[in-house]
Amino acid sequence: MSEFLEVLLDAAIDTLKLVPFLFAAYLLLEYIEHKSSKKLSEFLTNSKFGVPGGAVLGCIPQCGMSVAASHIFASGAIGGGTLIAVFISTSDEAIPVLLANIKSAGVILPLMLLKVALAVAAGYLFNLLFRKVRFKGGHKGEDECDQCEEIHEAHDHKCGDKCESNIFVSALKRSLSVIGFIFAVSLLMGVAVWLIGEENIAAFAEKNRYLQPLVAALIGLIPNCASSVILTELLVNGTITFGAAFAGLSVGAGVGYAALFAANKHIKENLLILGYCFTFSVLVGMLITAAEGLF
Repeated sequence: MSEFLEVLLDAAIDTLKLVPFLFAAYLLLEYIEHKSSKKLSEFLTNSKFGVPGGAVLGCIPQCGMSVAASHIFASGAIGGGTLIAVFISTSDEAIPVLLANIKSAGVILPLMLLKVALAVAAGYLFNLLFRKVRFKGGHKGEDECDQCEEIHEAHDHKCGDKCESNIFVSALKRSLSVIGFIFAVSLLMGVAVWLIGEENIAAFAEKNRYLQPLVAALIGLIPNCASSVILTELLVNGTITFGAAFAGLSVGAGVGYAALFAANKHIKENLLILGYCFTFSVLVGMLITAAEGLF
């Protein structure tokens, strides 16, 4: 019992250390979102930027842009390649969690640059492979479209009716929400190390090194911020490879896929986009993991 209490205490202390850093990160994000979310959505629909624009906007922390992009795609204002770019570059809660872990802050820039570059490649490849596919999503006019109100909301503000007028309160709520996930993951990992043994876990992870991207991608499909928190914590603790983290975080678009299925009634299109993102992320994650093994 004393050993479990020690694990519990370690998880609590490690989590509490992150609170001020997370709050600072979310406060900055709240300010940016409230000041420029409409401009960001308008930028996404600008045909001059297309896939690269989607890749850049998708790397903004949180899943708000993937939600907005899903609605905008359903409206017919952007194409499948642009939506793919947004999904692949989205990392949900990964950036705030990495910022809170000072020792892992150096991973942020390489991860983001790689995700943006591969998101652009994924978007253009999607457009090339499925150039003959005519997507049925889109609306004919505001009087005939049931989704216009949702689309306008996505343009006006990414977080819709969940916004707080006080950015300090909103940042605190988001910080506490993520802190809960971090504590749960830290506690579970601590219990696993206690019961199984650190050496056994490390050996198992190394033995199944090349399957890690597939497992991470399946975790990434969890439709909330829990998946990105789990994957980031596993990366920070050295449990999974960078390639596996890339695969999981590229598949994971927060509630973006849920928003897509809700906004776009053409299920086959949604499944095609989901399947493409999953396959692309796993394959690239495996290639990165293989490259890591060479160095």
